[in-house]
Amino acid sequence: MALVGTGLMGGSLGLAARSRFPDLTVVGWDDPATMQMALRTGAISQAGSSLAETVRGADLVVVCTPVGTALDILGEIGESVSDHAVITDIGSVKQPVATRASKVLPSSVLFIGGHPMTGSEKSGVEHADALLYENATWILTPPAHEDARYHGLVSFLGRLGARIMELPADRHDAIAARVSHLPQLLAVLLVNVISSDRHRYPELLEMAAGGFRDMTRIASSPFAMWRDILASNDREIHAVLSAFSDRLQALSNAVRDADLPSIAASFNDAEQTRDFVPSDRKGFLHPLSNIYVFADDKPGALVRITSTLFDARINIRDIELLRIREGTGGTFRLGFVSPEHATSAVEALTEVGIRAYRL
Repeated sequence: MALVGTGLMGGSLGLAARSRFPDLTVVGWDDPATMQMALRTGAISQAGSSLAETVRGADLVVVCTPVGTALDILGEIGESVSDHAVITDIGSVKQPVATRASKVLPSSVLFIGGHPMTGSEKSGVEHADALLYENATWILTPPAHEDARYHGLVSFLGRLGARIMELPADRHDAIAARVSHLPQLLAVLLVNVISSDRHRYPELLEMAAGGFRDMTRIASSPFAMWRDILASNDREIHAVLSAFSDRLQALSNAVRDADLPSIAASFNDAEQTRDFVPSDRKGFLHPLSNIYVFADDKPGALVRITSTLFDARINIRDIELLRIREGTGGTFRLGFVSPEHATSAVEALTEVGIRAYRL
């Protein structure tokens, strides 16, 4: 596998692939300092001497760069990739990349647009995580014609813990503008509004409680990560911003006119729709089966839970601390691949005296 770009996303992919496929050779290409860090962390097994040498002979080439850079890279590697190669990317916009690939890559090469719906506010290979793609939705744009190589890519990503969703490139871009690109821009604006009033209200940030932090977490994402996304998907982003602007104006008018029934209708609609957004997994595919476990506030409590399930050979797919009270304990949500696994987990934990239940 060739990784063109070994930062957070590429580095995490390398770590995940090498941990699950020990015999896989992962060759990376990036600036020299980043490649050396990728080698030290184990994200890659070899550093490429050039872009051409990195992709030459690779069965799978993954372009892990911003969209603008990916467009250039596809043009540069066309003469170096193997005829049998599969090339994919991880960009947040798919149509421009697919169009570029169709123009510059040999017809024998299979290009599949990809977008793993995961990430971090951090950047750089030093923050790479082998579990970043675990239980994450990974969008793939399937080929127009049947190709066994595509099924091989699906199987490979599935072994990394990803959940595959197939979408045409244009449909992906329309959806991403609504559930990813718009929230990013709104988070930035929310923080901008607060920032502009800090001199008037010095206590402002002290009163910014959990709700504000939750809504603005992604505002810390650097603009460098978003520059190409905004430029490449500008039409869809503009459309959804316009729709949001219309709704914001309507809400403003309702507040001005004290039209509480109208505002209540908006709250009710939001509540009902929000309840359908999965909270127990990354992305928007089949949900996990949850159990809830109470852990005492004492050293080793979480280790006891995970060790019990390890001994019972029950694999935890997701874990989240829901609440904790100092001196008392906390409640964890544990996610499992099936209801049967969840039921077995409750039985195993209850047997050793740990409080666990399913809703």
